[in-house]
Amino acid sequence: MKPKKIIYENQAEVWGNAKKYLLNLISNQPCVKEAIVWASLAEGTFGVYEEEYRGQEGSDIDLVLIIDEEYPIPKQWKFTKIKKSWFDLYSLGKFVHIGHIHNIDGLLVFPSRHNLEKMKSSLKGRSKIIYVK
Repeated sequence: MKPKKIIYENQAEVWGNAKKYLLNLISNQPCVKEAIVWASLAEGTFGVYEEEYRGQEGSDIDLVLIIDEEYPIPKQWKFTKIKKSWFDLYSLGKFVHIGHIHNIDGLLVFPSRHNLEKMKSSLKGRSKIIYVK
């Protein structure tokens, strides 16, 4: 069971800093067609746990990336060997907010082999688009 999460007070500031960081991370990557932030960061419930949970200090950033399959995936993005019906999970790096480290989970969607309708259904009402090529 997850420990209690302490929500950051200024979610607008967190959102702005994270969005800027994420755009810098993906904007020069030709393989990214669209980027969508999903779950706690998009919902304004981003924060830190009262105690470490599964090696994490706080909320992770769920970044859904629709991939242009004509281009390679950056080598620094590490595949976690987790495959789902509408994404493959990659580790894209870390985001630091007021000294707290948050993992960036890349939910990479390859249109040729993933269920886009399931993706849209999962994201509905819980996401924000941050980039479209």
